[in-house]
Amino acid sequence: MTTTALDMLSASTPKWRRWLRHHGWTVGVWILFLVLIFWYSALIPKFGLFQVASIVNNGSPFVFLAIGQAVIVIAGGIDLGVGGMLVLANVTAARLMEGQSFEMTLLTAVAILIAAAAINGSVGWIINVSKVPDIVITLGSLFVFQGMALAVLPNPGGATSEGFRWIFTGSKVGIGSNPWPAIVMIVVPVLIMAWWMSKTRSGLSLYAMGSDRNAAYLSGIRAARTKIISYAVGGAFAAFAGLATTAIAGRGNANTVGGNLTLNAVAAIVLGGVALTGGVGTVIAVVPAGLTLFFLSPILTAMGVDPSRGQIIQGVLIVVVMMIAGLIEWRRQRTS
Repeated sequence: MTTTALDMLSASTPKWRRWLRHHGWTVGVWILFLVLIFWYSALIPKFGLFQVASIVNNGSPFVFLAIGQAVIVIAGGIDLGVGGMLVLANVTAARLMEGQSFEMTLLTAVAILIAAAAINGSVGWIINVSKVPDIVITLGSLFVFQGMALAVLPNPGGATSEGFRWIFTGSKVGIGSNPWPAIVMIVVPVLIMAWWMSKTRSGLSLYAMGSDRNAAYLSGIRAARTKIISYAVGGAFAAFAGLATTAIAGRGNANTVGGNLTLNAVAAIVLGGVALTGGVGTVIAVVPAGLTLFFLSPILTAMGVDPSRGQIIQGVLIVVVMMIAGLIEWRRQRTS
């Protein structure tokens, strides 16, 4: 079939079918999340704003971490250190914000985001210069960040301002029935990222790099710069997840296992339709995917499943999701 014939066939396809073909996975993930919400509401005696706020508030760090990982993977890399960066940002914020005013906690948060972007951007620079695979360098960064977190705050502690907690949770004590501040904190960054990655040259270069590095280089895209940008953005979102954790818990804890958080982020982006081979996916679908993976634990608890068995079930479901995503990606590559 000639190119002209293909164009005519595409033009004859209804717009809604073309839209669904491009965004079907995203729609499917959102439907899955809503189905789980309705299922959970049927399992518990009462379901209201408090439960909605709990899901959104406590799930927001998972969403932010998954977004950071998605940006890096779309650009053709993978960062095993994002979980460690979350922990480092969490304890650093808790230590520096303790006893500070609301204004100072905001300035501290901005400084932590900038520092995280610079640190993780340097990880991308090291990968580009050394030519060592991303997975090796970032595995080392995971242990470095986790060790730095223990040095900053050896024991759980620290604090933050009531206003800072309200920004992420809608409550000055971190627990409340107002989900809107957390929803806004998720929606605004996601929309900005979606616009940047789909409408700007630097954002589109991430997809070009992830699809074909050599072709991207020949088209004039600066590979090193794109790699550094992707890791810097990913580090900033990992730190954003750490700040959200500080606001929710009201303290820092360096004993949190960053590796587990990283694996959850990888599972979330796969569920969200981001191909681990790079160049495919959107941050919009990562939002319900991250919330869904967080949401599995409360659902299993409501079903009366033992916590230890619940972890096994969650692990099996994650493996199944990744296998299905792998088969879909294999079929897509074979078709193309």
